[in-house]
Amino acid sequence: MVKEIPTEEYFALVREQLASEGKAYVRVTGSSMMPLLHHMDDRVVIVPPNKIRLGDIVLYDRLNGRYALHRVIGKGKSGFSMAGDNQYHIEKNLDYGQIIGVVSAVERGGKLKSFDSFGLRLYTFWVILISRPRIYIHRAGSKILHSGAVAEKGD
Repeated sequence: MVKEIPTEEYFALVREQLASEGKAYVRVTGSSMMPLLHHMDDRVVIVPPNKIRLGDIVLYDRLNGRYALHRVIGKGKSGFSMAGDNQYHIEKNLDYGQIIGVVSAVERGGKLKSFDSFGLRLYTFWVILISRPRIYIHRAGSKILHSGAVAEKGD
C-alpha cells in the first residue's frame, strides 16, 4: 500500500536524504518534461546543486507550496530561468536558494541512464538551442489566434 504524505513533508525528506546520502530518488509526475521524462514511469536521481549548468534539470521550490522539475534555460545576475521541455512558459529570476538539487540520472524500466551520457548531453544541447525560439514562436502564434487576425473559413 502506498502512503500519501503532504508535499512539504515529502520534499523535507528529499532534502534530508540529499544531506545524509548525497542523492535522492524522486518519482516524475506531470508532463512538463515530456518526451524526456515520463509521468509515473520514471524516477530521477537528484544530487546536491554544487554547480548548476545551462541545460541542467533541477528540482526547485516555487515558494508557493509547489515544486517543479524543469530545465535551466538561462542564467543571469537576477537568477535562473526555467522551463519544462514540453512547456512554453518561462519561470524567471529563480534564486539559487530555491534549487533543491540537480538531476544526475533517470531510471526507466529498471535501467539507469546518466545525464552525462553523450546521447542525453546532445539532447540537452538541442533542447537549449531551440527552447527560446520555440517559446517565442508559440507566443506569436497564440497572439495572432487571439487577435482575430486569422481569416475565418470561407473568407
